[in-house]
Amino acid sequence: MKSKFVPPKNLLIGIVGNIAKPSTCETACALIGILEERKIKFTVQHEIAAQMKTKCNYDAGKSSMQYSEIASCSDIIVSLGGDGTILRTAKLVGGSGKPILGINLGKLGFLAELNFDELRNSIDELFKGKFNLEERATLQASFEKDGKSSTIFALNDIVIDKAGSSRMIDLETYVDSEYLITYRADGIVISTPTGSTGYSLSTGGPIISPESRVIAISPISPHTLTARPVIVPDDSEIRIVVRSASQPMGEKQIMVSADGQTSQVLTQPAELKVSLAPYRIKLLRKSKNGFFNLLRTKLMWGVDIRADQ
Repeated sequence: MKSKFVPPKNLLIGIVGNIAKPSTCETACALIGILEERKIKFTVQHEIAAQMKTKCNYDAGKSSMQYSEIASCSDIIVSLGGDGTILRTAKLVGGSGKPILGINLGKLGFLAELNFDELRNSIDELFKGKFNLEERATLQASFEKDGKSSTIFALNDIVIDKAGSSRMIDLETYVDSEYLITYRADGIVISTPTGSTGYSLSTGGPIISPESRVIAISPISPHTLTARPVIVPDDSEIRIVVRSASQPMGEKQIMVSADGQTSQVLTQPAELKVSLAPYRIKLLRKSKNGFFNLLRTKLMWGVDIRADQ
């Protein structure tokens, strides 16, 4: 779902980022300078503010907050880093509905599309209504561990794998209670359209336009060539039962992870249910940068490398 972004009056911009990247501090200093020129209120993640005082000789202490508090106090979250930082920011935002603007300090920048040299013009364009607000589906995976129910959330994908074992696992897969297949594989990726250009793509899964209302199920290194990825409607409930009788006792563990960041180790037999989460993540995107344009520019999609030889 896509709509024009209309900035609210007297908004407060929250700034978070990957503090391990040296360029985060430099970018934050430049961004804050632009915001101050335009008299736009802001708050900064405490750790970035501390770096700014040391490296940029800028004291943002009075306008800083704990990372966990920023989403509840801000109207827009600016995420400084790469796509991994966007995924962490999505977890911070959760169901609050606060839109995320990504500034790319990494290599790919598929989700965080803006670059440092676009910063000044992009802030002006944002307040002129030249950005789109894109709503992206998120997933939730529910399971039991140690007798307690747990749920994890993902913007990109839920991954179930063999947790370091050298043996394949059996993943008995159901869609809305209808048996689909038992994948014998290294694992399985259950992906949103947003995540279709991530891990799912490397397993042979399809590229899916973000507006599509579907979920992709892709096996990781399946034992048989006939076990292929499957696309199902996004209102489906996907149930995975992992119970590999051939596994030795020491290799009965599996790993379930969300966006490669939040993870849990479960013991076989294990059952997980994956479905749409009750909220969507909102991303601020430049109007001119359509999905297929990003495919061509970021992933070099359809480019014949022989043309440069």
